[in-house]
Amino acid sequence: MYIVLLVAAGCATLPTGPSVTVLPAPGKPFDQFRAEDATCRQWASQSIGTSPQEIQNKNVATGAAAGTAIGAGVGAALGSASGHAGEGAVIGAASGLLVGSAAGANSGQIYGQEAQRRYDYAYIQCMYSYGNQVPGYGPATASSRPAVASPPETYLDEAPQFIYSPELSMYVAVGTPYDIVYTGSAYFYFYGGRWYRGPYYTGPWYPAAKRYFPSALRRYRIEQIRHYRDVEFGRYNRDRAHYEGRFHRPAFRSGRREMVHHEERR
Repeated sequence: MYIVLLVAAGCATLPTGPSVTVLPAPGKPFDQFRAEDATCRQWASQSIGTSPQEIQNKNVATGAAAGTAIGAGVGAALGSASGHAGEGAVIGAASGLLVGSAAGANSGQIYGQEAQRRYDYAYIQCMYSYGNQVPGYGPATASSRPAVASPPETYLDEAPQFIYSPELSMYVAVGTPYDIVYTGSAYFYFYGGRWYRGPYYTGPWYPAAKRYFPSALRRYRIEQIRHYRDVEFGRYNRDRAHYEGRFHRPAFRSGRREMVHHEERR
């Protein structure tokens, strides 16, 4: 049993740290960058409660155990019909272990990848708040800066509530005057007829390149996105007690550096 579990769990070993690239801010001493990196790794781990690899392994083990129990029961039932209940249970347990391990490995990989994505994003937020360079967020040089004015900053007294829209396959902010969506890895803000991209719901916002657009932003106009947002929010309001949809509320943040300092004080 343990051999099968080890094989299944070892099919997709996840990184033990961030899988994204972050560069030191110009002129920053490397020792300071290393200290910030260590702080942000710890904060990212705390934000998801465990390591991505542990989440994957747990799901693999759960699937294997469930498969063994179900297989043993089915095997015993079939074996009893032929007068060999004990042998049927053994065969069923072995078969269930294999099937359950495979299913658990698949589920574990999915959950592990999701945990890795959440870990990476928390790490990016933290390192960005220290002023480090995150490729893909903002121009690296003045010559590469798009000739488009940045939108006004988003000011809110509390973190906005996001509701998941199945039609859009992403989260949409509700109860706020801003058109902000969350893909699970980045925030997009619609202003002045175009989309801006940022690492947090407060920005900073940069003109979003088409290659970073989630599929919903390519497929739907802003009026349609608002419509699907209102439809899903209406479902929630009609029967809150039985609503099975998903929500996302990020930690409150009013400034770029406040997030890390607030977490360090907690």
